[in-house]
Amino acid sequence: MGERIRRRYVDGRYGQVHLRENTPVAGVPLICLHATAYASRSFGALLAALDGTRHVIAIDTPGYGESDAPPMPIGIAAYAAAIAEVLPERFDLFGYHTGVSIAAEIAIAEPERVGRLTMMGVPYFQAIDFAGWRARLAARHELRETLAQFEERWDFLVMGRPEGLPLHRGFENFVDELKAWPNGWWAHAALFDHDLTARLPLIPVPVTVLNPPGHLADPSRVAAALIPDATVVELPELSGAVLDRHADVLARLVVATEEVVA
Repeated sequence: MGERIRRRYVDGRYGQVHLRENTPVAGVPLICLHATAYASRSFGALLAALDGTRHVIAIDTPGYGESDAPPMPIGIAAYAAAIAEVLPERFDLFGYHTGVSIAAEIAIAEPERVGRLTMMGVPYFQAIDFAGWRARLAARHELRETLAQFEERWDFLVMGRPEGLPLHRGFENFVDELKAWPNGWWAHAALFDHDLTARLPLIPVPVTVLNPPGHLADPSRVAAALIPDATVVELPELSGAVLDRHADVLARLVVATEEVVA
């Protein structure tokens, strides 16, 4: 990740919130919000790619990574409020998957603080098999005295990791899922309870939808059409583990769309 990437904690409403950041530089910081049930290290390559160019802060959603969990399941708006209260006065947002919904709620609630919102992997499951994906991603887990309960996640995250994702990164994703176990389904349940069809048209800031190939490519296009000020950037040349393999491309794109401070 680079020697200049630092980790720190800030106090939040549910306890401590963990974040990773690169070297602070002048300008509006970019806040990165991860997919479930991963953590801020998903953005490690992007933090390194932008080090010295743009200040990037990646947040562990409450209950994931090293951030303390809420005492019970909460909704996307509550995740958004908990994160927004630990952020700087002004910022841009980059949301990936679940992070898209959280970022959207931050922008709707506090538009005066948000310059631009970048989305990737918009979880608009309404455009595909909503019920099927909900059953798969928001399934409840119970902690049992057997390693067998983790076999499916090992097979998916490590053995079946995306093209180009190193073994150690697949293992890190597996570890992050286990840190949230057995409550890692909470944010996914919140995601499927979040009415994106109603909320996306309320986003009051400019939005860029980065759209690499994958099962959420078509849903991302459908979702973008609901946003008042959205630009879709098609990225057909990107494949596999985009955040890890193509951080240099993403870095150029988020710098190109950043808010300029007068």
